[in-house]
Amino acid sequence: MSYETKLRVRFCEVDLYQVVWHGHYISWFEVGRNELTSLFGLSPEDLSEMGLMAPVVDLRCTFKIPARFGDEVLIETTMQRCEVAKLIFQYRVIRDCEILAEGSTTHVLTDLKGTMFYQVPPDVHTKLEKMMAFLGV
Repeated sequence: MSYETKLRVRFCEVDLYQVVWHGHYISWFEVGRNELTSLFGLSPEDLSEMGLMAPVVDLRCTFKIPARFGDEVLIETTMQRCEVAKLIFQYRVIRDCEILAEGSTTHVLTDLKGTMFYQVPPDVHTKLEKMMAFLGV
């Protein structure tokens, strides 16, 4: 299962070729991820209040079919279970049942000074388990 976010392509998101500029897909991934994590008290603001950050250490995106101005797209966001203090989110951008792009982001958990954790702190672990149960992961 995945969390679904609907977006309509804005004029400012298309390039000279009248298709969505590739960098906007990455921001759409972020919209889907932040909506999902906010449901479980794991938004960037929530993490910061817990003294944590989750910086991106890897990002991948494969483009298949371009989106265009006015298209309604669906961002499907899910995640992969990890045994270490790492969060791997996976995304699909869909229009009318066609996959336009697929990708993933990998985040590590750190304190606010950037020191990495090897294990997920207990309070975060509880929230992650609820989110993964929601996603069926």
